[in-house]
Amino acid sequence: MHQSIKCSVMFKFIIPILISWLVSCEATAHGGGLNSEGCHNNSKTGVYHCHRGSNSSSFSTGTIQSVMSEDMFNLILARKLGGETEVTYEYIFGQNNAGSIRVDIVTDEYVIEGGKDTRSSLDSIQQSVFASTVTNKKPAVAIFDTDGVWGKYEHRIWAASNKLGVKFIWFSRGEIRKVN
Repeated sequence: MHQSIKCSVMFKFIIPILISWLVSCEATAHGGGLNSEGCHNNSKTGVYHCHRGSNSSSFSTGTIQSVMSEDMFNLILARKLGGETEVTYEYIFGQNNAGSIRVDIVTDEYVIEGGKDTRSSLDSIQQSVFASTVTNKKPAVAIFDTDGVWGKYEHRIWAASNKLGVKFIWFSRGEIRKVN
């Protein structure tokens, strides 16, 4: 009887703990964090994929784009353009004051501020123009289409870019679709 109690305790408590530990070790062995959809971009291959939930099945391009982070878009576009992401530049202003600016994408010719097709991207033109004054490179903005539609934010940023002579890139469905 005493031996069967030990086995019962082991099967009820110790075995489930051991199994959950093994499963969690397997899950944490994978590099890179997951977004709220259980997905992430493999930085080595550039492939966006999912690990859990309903998203572990295949996606339409529009669905993938809607859950991708701005950093993922910047990384993909930088690779297409032969650029580098998240480059920081120091600058001096006033009397001995120092500041820095981080540029989303830097190529040999351009400093590019990238943003999703949302209201928060409306300041991308100012950021790229200021970065161009610090780097002596040409300013550019890249708007990342998340819904497959040329919307009001794409239009506003495109129109302002045209007026100011800032290069505009519309990145949709994994490709550069429009450039001015």
